[in-house]
Amino acid sequence: MIKPDSFTVKRPLIAIILIELMLMIFVAGGSAYVSIAELTHPLAPFLGFIPIALFLLVYLSVKKRWSTFYFSSLSKLTKRQWLEYLPLLLVLIVLVIGNKGFQLESFSFFAYLLLSQIFLVGFVEETLFRGMILRILMPKGKAFAIVVSSALFGVTHALQALSGQSLEDTILQIVYAFILGFVLTMLVVRNRAILLTILFHGLHNFLNFTGNTPSTHLYDYLVLAILLAQLLWLLSSSKKSSAASDGIYA
Repeated sequence: MIKPDSFTVKRPLIAIILIELMLMIFVAGGSAYVSIAELTHPLAPFLGFIPIALFLLVYLSVKKRWSTFYFSSLSKLTKRQWLEYLPLLLVLIVLVIGNKGFQLESFSFFAYLLLSQIFLVGFVEETLFRGMILRILMPKGKAFAIVVSSALFGVTHALQALSGQSLEDTILQIVYAFILGFVLTMLVVRNRAILLTILFHGLHNFLNFTGNTPSTHLYDYLVLAILLAQLLWLLSSSKKSSAASDGIYA
């Protein structure tokens, strides 16, 4: 296994706070601007992600940190590693069924929304949570980094409560985001393939935004069940791998 590049941050707590503030300020600011300007373009709701995405592209390229934050070639994945992503495909299928297909919109609407979810929202959130925050926390221990970065991902989605949704929906969204974040983080740590989590994240959001009708909580709980089963599988597999490694080097 190729070890990630050495990466340490002197003040990890401050770094994480700054990352969270940057995300909240730009996203909230973008939403406020869209509301004031009354923009209706499909990309409008995600304008706040553009400056963050540009910053990340420049930073990763100039500092040559792509591999540090798990941007590795997918050709290196084994068949067994690819199998670990199959439950995510099942999640996407459930979303399509739960949303009863797609809205009747133009091709450009779907194109803009798909591109924005993969190259803006998916790229930004995965790079920040499954890349930077995860690596910042790694010196504290792998388990600690996985749990805390996933928890931050879940809590950040509590901002949706500001839009006026119910307490039940907000709690469900936080739990959903935490479990989903946990699964994606485990996959990134195990396989160093953040490109696949970016793709899944983008498709997941795209299907939710383009659904013909909002899915009921029944489908949300079904997705949670799939994710929990996958999480247990990944945790069990990780324990077996650790035990095998301990046996080899004992």
